[in-house]
Amino acid sequence: MGSNPTLSATGKFHKIMYLPLSLKYRPQDFDEIIGQEHITRTLKNAISMEKLAHAYLFTGSRGIGKTSTARILAKSLNCQIGPTEKPCNKCVACLEISKGISLDVLEIDGASNRGIDEIRNLREFVKLKPVYGKYRIYIIDEVHMLTAEAFNALLKTLEEPPPHVKFIFATTKAYKVLPTIISRCQRFDFRMIPAPIIVKKLKQIAEKEKLDAQEDALFLIAKNADGSLRDAEMMLDQLVSFTKGKITSVDISAIFGTLKQEALIKISEAILNNDGRLLLNLINEFINSGKDAMFIATTLIEHFRNLMVISFCKDSSPHVILSDDERKKLKELAHRFSVEELFYIVYTLSSALDLIGRTSLGKIPLEIALLKLSRKEKLIPISEIMKRIEQLTKPQAEYSPPNTEHRTPEAPPPLVHRPSSVGTSVELDADTLFQRLKGVWPEIIREVKNRKISAGSYLEEGRLLELKSNKVVLGFSKLNSLHKEVLDTGTNKDIIRGVLKQLLEVDLNIDFVSSEPKEKPEEGILSADIDEGLASPPLKKIEPIIKSAVDTFSGKVIKEDYINKDK
Repeated sequence: MGSNPTLSATGKFHKIMYLPLSLKYRPQDFDEIIGQEHITRTLKNAISMEKLAHAYLFTGSRGIGKTSTARILAKSLNCQIGPTEKPCNKCVACLEISKGISLDVLEIDGASNRGIDEIRNLREFVKLKPVYGKYRIYIIDEVHMLTAEAFNALLKTLEEPPPHVKFIFATTKAYKVLPTIISRCQRFDFRMIPAPIIVKKLKQIAEKEKLDAQEDALFLIAKNADGSLRDAEMMLDQLVSFTKGKITSVDISAIFGTLKQEALIKISEAILNNDGRLLLNLINEFINSGKDAMFIATTLIEHFRNLMVISFCKDSSPHVILSDDERKKLKELAHRFSVEELFYIVYTLSSALDLIGRTSLGKIPLEIALLKLSRKEKLIPISEIMKRIEQLTKPQAEYSPPNTEHRTPEAPPPLVHRPSSVGTSVELDADTLFQRLKGVWPEIIREVKNRKISAGSYLEEGRLLELKSNKVVLGFSKLNSLHKEVLDTGTNKDIIRGVLKQLLEVDLNIDFVSSEPKEKPEEGILSADIDEGLASPPLKKIEPIIKSAVDTFSGKVIKEDYINKDK
């Protein structure tokens, strides 16, 4: 694992430079590339069938094998026994390509060679024949960094390159590459490497390097590598230096600042127990140990997401990256939450995460969100709420009659329902029902407006006259005769009857009649005021224009000074 002394050509001992694990265990042929079988199989078949493209585009996230695959393809084409599916890795061409010093394989950084001048030089060099191998191969990394002018300068050469030239482009942002470039390449999309495959590879490295690494620690490394094998190997390399060969999950939390599974379970239990004090103490402890609020919130969202997945899926293995021991603990914890509670927790933390990103006081939104979760009541499942609503909306006949023995004197008498040919009629307590009808009339108008705004507006122009023989009689003046006719249609009439039944729980018919307001000029009292139980002060004389306005809007005169001030 370390560096060993070797004898140089001069007879002096010197130490070999340490080789990082990501370079030491870099794939050397197609069979060593992990997680990209769909790509390696295609390339191997293309080589064996002699159906090679002149340009390839490798796209995908960092550390998943794009550049390594490009080098292996170059070795397969220029190997002394090639083109071959499996390069020998012993000939001069293979060794030089592996070390990155081959004259026939030029690796170009697209970020630092992105201008049109560099591409013009490249166009001149492509005319040169290869030195050792069969092909002159150009590997351009991060090709999306090239300028539009550089891409355009490359187009013609890319479409019809010399027979001895191959182009291999690699990028993490394929959407930034011009469509005209992509259309001239065979595109291969590299996938994120699943955590179990990364763990398997790390175990092999640990065995070869004679490392004492716990399986939980390797799972944690794979989880934090986010699908990148190179990142996982770099993390393992760093942990080797930190622990001197014995790696545990505690070491990973210490060096990379991750939250331990035990801490996440403590937070979950504090929410279940409504223990806000413990939540504040835990958050303060995390912040003091160097973890920022954004990272804590993100980790918590992922934790409760895992609980949701475990609740929904019997086999959550493909969806949750955990060791067997951690998975067992989370299964026990998931049963203590309802699905509605988990949805609510994830939603609350997501809202806090958005607020944390927009303020410099990230700790405060996180604390508020957790305290809110600690004070929540037990959430009722939607199915239970629907059952309760169904019970409340059942017909009244299905309920037992209410106990009226201890009814208070102030309570209105109960409605008496009697069957008739048109449904439920009202024969008794008509006066009481009419008083109730007048009391809820504004609400009736609002509900009719909610169902049909024009019908509600026209209904406002009518006046309640009486309740007679199971009919509500509404009066309209001659000026509002059109409103009366519109409301007397079947559809509008049914809407009004439906609202009356909903609010009064009684089937009532409705009749629209023409009725002018009765007036008493000698007292200045309008019939509309009598209908509402209100009376205006006596007027000696009402001006015609005022009387017309009162009749039109079914109003009342509330002050006579302005009318009779000149009299």
